[in-house]
Amino acid sequence: MVDRGGKMDISQAASPQEAGGYTRQAGNRMSLGFCRSALWVRLPLDQTPAQGCWVLSVAAPWMDQVDLYLPRPNGGWEHLFSGLQQPNGHHGAGGFALIAPEDTPRAGYGYLRLQSVLSLNAGLRIWPDSEFMRDAVNHGYLYGVLYGVLGAMFLVNLMVLVSTRDRAYLLYVLYLAAIMSHQMCLQGQVLYLPFAVWPMVPEISLLVSSGLFFFGAAFCRVFLNTKLHTPLVDWLLKGAQAAAVLLLLLGLIHQIWLGTWLVHILAILGPVLGIVAGIKVLSQGFRPARFYLVAWVVLLLGSMAWGAWSMGWQFLVPLPRSLLTMAAALESVLLSLALADRVRVMQLERKVLALRERRYHHLSITDDLTGLFNARYFWSKLDSEIAHAHDLDQPLGLVILDVDDFKLFNDSYGHPEGDKVLTELGRLMRLTVRPADSACRYGGEEFALLLPGATGKAAWEVAERIRAALSRVVFQPGSGARVMVTVSLGTAQLRSEDSARSLVSRADQALYRAKALGKNQTISSDDNGESSSS
Repeated sequence: MVDRGGKMDISQAASPQEAGGYTRQAGNRMSLGFCRSALWVRLPLDQTPAQGCWVLSVAAPWMDQVDLYLPRPNGGWEHLFSGLQQPNGHHGAGGFALIAPEDTPRAGYGYLRLQSVLSLNAGLRIWPDSEFMRDAVNHGYLYGVLYGVLGAMFLVNLMVLVSTRDRAYLLYVLYLAAIMSHQMCLQGQVLYLPFAVWPMVPEISLLVSSGLFFFGAAFCRVFLNTKLHTPLVDWLLKGAQAAAVLLLLLGLIHQIWLGTWLVHILAILGPVLGIVAGIKVLSQGFRPARFYLVAWVVLLLGSMAWGAWSMGWQFLVPLPRSLLTMAAALESVLLSLALADRVRVMQLERKVLALRERRYHHLSITDDLTGLFNARYFWSKLDSEIAHAHDLDQPLGLVILDVDDFKLFNDSYGHPEGDKVLTELGRLMRLTVRPADSACRYGGEEFALLLPGATGKAAWEVAERIRAALSRVVFQPGSGARVMVTVSLGTAQLRSEDSARSLVSRADQALYRAKALGKNQTISSDDNGESSSS
């Protein structure tokens, strides 16, 4: 029976005049949806357990006032009460529990009065006290598992956040914390807080809900990069964040009625926006959106079932009240998988990008024909090697070499045959030098060798090995011809006063002397150097 003004007392509710206002309820759910009226329920006591104590559970942790009136054996009424605005020492799994005295009559009627500033909807059930305790233990295990899953996902992602400093993980960790807090408000674990906090539970619920929607929308925007991939949905998600801020303000100014309506609207529209964004981004090839999309579909179904349950439409959704917590736990696992997949994709993209950058860098410093470093690399490397040699007071050798009569060879046999000569010379240089050395194509038919740690004599010996190796190669440029190709080389050792230009100039001068003295020989620019020809 509905008490519109909320002023009816037990004497009126139990009077014969009001008996016609009660109707038989087929199920065990009492609901007026969002209603500020009080609801009176008449309980046939002949349906209570025949012996021992029994418990009336009210599955609605947001109920402001729960008043149970039971007839006393000697007349009058036994008044048992609970609720957020009148807390006492008993609460059950997901709501309140009122324990009837053992001597309560098993005939006549008891009367239950419910009133709430939120949804006036509750699941009612009368239990033998032992059965009630078993159910409470079972629900404790169930919620322990569900919150354990949520807590595990929180800790795992928190550790990843510490190591990666990824903004998406930060928002997800905050979102998970809000999910757990929100579920505790919805499912009744908030009633384990001290009695002094109970009257503030509706405000706490709105504040927690605001964090849930704000961080959920922020996570979606960052994870899917909606600003880039779907700007319209990004603006809608920004709107959801603004609505979450409004919800926070409503909670702070105690506008519970308006805030509760806003929570129910966002609980449906939020997952819908997330699903739309996921479909859009997945269609653009972002594969981690697969797990994300399934996660939000699961949450949407759980939210719809919860909304139907809280509005009293249980005949449409005959599912347990823990369904939303199950959906939240499953969503947390799926979103964790989505984040892990995102990290995997990002690492793969970084790896591909790094390989591409290394390839481009290699191409930018490499001569295509010979595979040696090019002139750009030579001058950059020469500067750094000179600075390094000066800092460590170590020697540095330089070899400059030039193919003898290369223009005549090209004019006689063609440029493709000349390229073969350059390619073979590059191969011989790579075979001769150490890993720390740098072999470069210095010009058209000019080459250079940077030899860290090599004295002038050592540089001369390296140059001689290259000269001798090339002089043994026989080229067959066509028409049965067998041609020998030679090189002239100049070497120099770094001096304390040398710059890059002066060191190269001295090696070049030695090369010119080798050319002038008849080619196919190595000349050192150093006093202790040597010359050789074959």
